[in-house]
Amino acid sequence: MITLTDIFEVSAALEDGSLDVHLRALLGFRAWHMVVEHEAELGTDALIHVIQAGDKADTINTTLGFAITGDDAEPPSFVSIEDHGGQWFELAYARDDAPHQRIFIEVHPDTDQDLLTMCFANM
Repeated sequence: MITLTDIFEVSAALEDGSLDVHLRALLGFRAWHMVVEHEAELGTDALIHVIQAGDKADTINTTLGFAITGDDAEPPSFVSIEDHGGQWFELAYARDDAPHQRIFIEVHPDTDQDLLTMCFANM
């Protein structure tokens, strides 16, 4: 799982050739959108997360700060969901008790199946 909390981490992710090229484009666009268009400060006002194949429910929930999957999952409370070409879902959360969060979820057989099921069910 990847969490981007500042512009330097975004820059490193964009240069990381091991990451999917489509994901890097989405991360760059979303960071620009949040920071430039909405004048948010990454880490304080906004966070970007990437849930990848193999990430476990406990790690996902702990990193996000709320239960999005697993036995203790909350009902879906995202503001919006987008399907990016069948390769990535993007969830937007605007919770009162946390920074605005954008969560990218890899569409892959090894991605948490409860999380993928929730995404597909809400499209």
